[in-house]
Amino acid sequence: MEYFNYINNLRLLCCRTCKYIVTRQRIQAHLRGKPHGLVKKEIDKVKLWAEALDLVESDEEILALPPIPDTSQPIEALGKPKSRGFRCTFTTHCRTVSANSRRRNEHLWKVHGVELDPKPGPRKAGAAEADAGLTYWRGGVFYQQLFAKGPRSEYFEVARGHDPESLDAEQVRAELAVQQATQAFQAKSKEARKKEMEVIEEMGDLAAPNSWLRRLGSTAHLKDFSDKKQFLKGLISLKYDLKVDDPKDDSELLHIHAAVRRLIRKASGVARPGAVSWNVLFEVNRKELHKERSTPFHFRFKRQTRKKYIAVCLQFFAYAVRAISCENVADRPPFKLTEAQTAAFDVMMDYAAELIDIKTEIEPLPTSSRINELHELLENAALAFYISVLDHFTKTTEYDSILVSFLTVLSIRDDKTWENYANFTPKLSAIMAISRVFLVKHTVDKRALYIKQRVEQGQTRQEAEEKSPDHFEIMSDMTRRFLVGGAEGWDTTPTQFIIRLRNYGKAASGQQAMPGSVSWDNEDATYKGIRINVFGVQSMLQAASRRAETLLYKHLLFCEEYKDQSTIELGLPQVLWDDLIDNAADASIGHSFVDNLFQQIPESSGWAFRKIWTNGALQKAWIQADAEAEFKLLEKKAWHYGNHVEEFLE
Repeated sequence: MEYFNYINNLRLLCCRTCKYIVTRQRIQAHLRGKPHGLVKKEIDKVKLWAEALDLVESDEEILALPPIPDTSQPIEALGKPKSRGFRCTFTTHCRTVSANSRRRNEHLWKVHGVELDPKPGPRKAGAAEADAGLTYWRGGVFYQQLFAKGPRSEYFEVARGHDPESLDAEQVRAELAVQQATQAFQAKSKEARKKEMEVIEEMGDLAAPNSWLRRLGSTAHLKDFSDKKQFLKGLISLKYDLKVDDPKDDSELLHIHAAVRRLIRKASGVARPGAVSWNVLFEVNRKELHKERSTPFHFRFKRQTRKKYIAVCLQFFAYAVRAISCENVADRPPFKLTEAQTAAFDVMMDYAAELIDIKTEIEPLPTSSRINELHELLENAALAFYISVLDHFTKTTEYDSILVSFLTVLSIRDDKTWENYANFTPKLSAIMAISRVFLVKHTVDKRALYIKQRVEQGQTRQEAEEKSPDHFEIMSDMTRRFLVGGAEGWDTTPTQFIIRLRNYGKAASGQQAMPGSVSWDNEDATYKGIRINVFGVQSMLQAASRRAETLLYKHLLFCEEYKDQSTIELGLPQVLWDDLIDNAADASIGHSFVDNLFQQIPESSGWAFRKIWTNGALQKAWIQADAEAEFKLLEKKAWHYGNHVEEFLE
């Protein structure tokens, strides 16, 4: 709970901010006043939460609370104990603790009948206090206070015979040890989950996410790099390693990326009505050869979307430069280059290398016109290389294409697992959008080149324009050759693999619940024609909840008497159910709205392991006694518990 701690052994609520005990009847007044100042709606939530707790209610119950042993550890919820208090020693049974001389003197007089009669006249400050303290009081006492006023608001001694600072240091060391053990356990769990994600079990097409991974083909294509995913991620990284005379130097890539950015800017400028005909924009956006084009292509996206699309394009060029530059072909994923691709790549790298040479030369300095010319030549070379990648008829498998190979590497997430269709489909859209805008640019450049060649042969400008292929003819030829399906060989090009994979991902996403797909009729919910009674769902969830409680308390924590206790009394992290909102539109594999619990309640992460690790009996029951350097679970116990978990999940 955000505002209170529940002290289980005393059945009391302690304010997290004020560090005082608050009774159930005082919750509203306490939270309404300073320093909280909460509104009624928020206070009602707290009161509803407190109703489930077994709390001390009346003054009689408060007075009947057992005394806190003076040798006990400080109550953590009350904060750090105060120091330099005085404990009465007049009798062995007196538990009075005081912080100032006036109250000490009052106590001696009213309770023990001792009246201190200091001699008249001037005296040093604290002299009488020192005398009284030496006679009837023990100094250096650490003390705390339950209630701010009223019954049981007296001070009481804690940590007698201990040094709280050393106790704090010991507690910090213990907490650090628990944290390290928890992190080690979570790291092992994460590694196990990662290995599970990497394994594709043949379970049929309905077994998402395996059907998606089989369709994507990343695991098969990258099977020889299962332990080198960090290396693969490095191939598409947009961070540059600039080391002169180093095989991994990214200086050429830096110039190529700059050229690609300029190229995209210029290409988006010509991919619009006016620069080319509407017919060209409809043609480049064609999805299938024998179906009428429905919408024209455009490259107008939101700034953030455009930025992401460009990043995917830059990652492809990074992959191409770094992977093709590997000295040993076995050191990179197994794609194959055509002669046209090899020639185009070499030209692109030569222009990039010439720009590097110009940058490192001291004299003679090249003219700005030559530098601008090289920039334009590099842009054209990058475009030619990309078009050659699209115009690739793979003979054996689509994974021979460097573009498809790049997609398999792109599907590796930062946590080394595989992307699901919901997150990966937008990246496929990025590749197709970039490919189409480059095709429009290539079309415009190709017609301009035809016209230029005819003019150089002696034709007039008008004659050259009339006899040269128009934009639509050039675009239509490329569209039918390698962009869409329908012609011979259409199913062996990388673009068709991408289009089909994208359609598959979108279709899979369409099977998930979307906003507006659920309607309500009193106690019934209707989803895609299926009528579900809410009370039936409620009963099902309650039954599942009871089975989950059995799984946690009985089989993991060996706690038999848990049914009559609240989760707070059992020490579980508090779930703010009202703050949890499900997103029915989230189609990602394994999505659950309760994943947000780890962000809302950080202490819930690793809670079960910490509970076992810090409890001697549970640690003995679950962890091998001879595990010194690192913990090891008792295999037989873990196996039996795993069976219980499997039964629950079924």
